Amino acid sequence: MKNKIKKLNRKIPRKEAGSKVTIDELALMIGKGFRGMDERFNKMNNEIVLIKERLDRIEMKLDSLERRIFAIEDILTVHGKDIAEIKDVLIEHGKDIKEIKTELRTLKKSDNGNSDKIFGLEQRIKVLEVKTG
Repeated sequence: MKNKIKKLNRKIPRKEAGSKVTIDELALMIGKGFRGMDERFNKMNNEIVLIKERLDRIEMKLDSLERRIFAIEDILTVHGKDIAEIKDVLIEHGKDIKEIKTELRTLKKSDNGNSDKIFGLEQRIKVLEVKTG
């Protein structure tokens, strides 16, 4: 029974006592081992090259996106300034329109509302009010 257990526990088959491995056989075994390692090493190198190429493409895309974002920020900054200037102009025009309306009311009172010129100016002011919102 003990002999059977010992035989089952053997992991590597042993050669009969007295037989020896020749140098040629040993060289073949070592060569097979290195060949397998070379194949795995080459496969890993190929995978690393592919990963590096992919990272390079990702970096190029990120650089492109960064440039586009900066361009959009510049455009928004310029448009923001333009919008602020337009608002300032509209505010000024609004003040001007109010002043003109006040002056027209004064003229209308003094002219008793009979002037066609005053009526025309009032109509133009109404149009300007609609345009300036």
